[in-house]
Amino acid sequence: MESQAEARVGSSLYLYCFFKGPSSLSPQRGIDDGNATTVLCYEDLCALVSPVPIDEYNEEALEHRLRDLEWLTPRVKRHEEIIRYAQRIHPVIPIRFGTIYASDERVLEVLREGYDQFYSYLDFISGKEEWGVKVYAEEYAGRRTIEASSELIGELDEQISSAGSGGQVYLLKKKRENIIRQQSIDFLNDLSNEIHQQILSWSVEGHKNKVLSKRATGKGCDMILNAAFLLDTKDVGDFKERIDALAAEYSADDLSFEISGPWPCYSFCPEFNL
Repeated sequence: MESQAEARVGSSLYLYCFFKGPSSLSPQRGIDDGNATTVLCYEDLCALVSPVPIDEYNEEALEHRLRDLEWLTPRVKRHEEIIRYAQRIHPVIPIRFGTIYASDERVLEVLREGYDQFYSYLDFISGKEEWGVKVYAEEYAGRRTIEASSELIGELDEQISSAGSGGQVYLLKKKRENIIRQQSIDFLNDLSNEIHQQILSWSVEGHKNKVLSKRATGKGCDMILNAAFLLDTKDVGDFKERIDALAAEYSADDLSFEISGPWPCYSFCPEFNL
């Protein structure tokens, strides 16, 4: 039978995550279907890796392949699946997609050099989970509130009623629509901040992520909040109930909520020197 070192001739190591040992992980199908995951340990700190072909995962090849969605998409998905598998058993430090090392020795060196920092962070996230909350606004979200409460809109409505018809009415209605559009933006920004602060008060930490376009989400409504929250695992059930209550509270403003998790703690992971 060939040795592990012999099996890795012509291979590099693909890194998924770090965790505290001892390892309870079973081998999984790696990002490259031909190789299973394995665990490397320095003292009680472990790295989950799998061999990958050098010619496919070297720096030059990766730079080209990262632009190939047909190649990239299933591998990004598999990368995430492996990390989430590990997370179900151990708190993990998730590593970004495409992190490659030349040898076992180099991975062990990273574990040794970063030991104190990695260990401290794994202590911090033990018993915690990351959950995502996205909030979407329907096309006319907030419009009813603005029309009912804006003094400026009230004044314009009186002018439109008095003007009767013709060009002046057209211009007043156009002005009214522009004002509502701008006030809607401000209104939704305020709601987004208000919601974020409310959810943050229920969390250990929170982090706002980039708001995604309709094209990226595939939805017909605008995303107004895309945030991640770090929770104590014992509080997750209560957190979900509070989000449901918040969604019901803001439904009158034509907002909808989407919650997801638990995720590896990507949003709260420091920038480690890898």
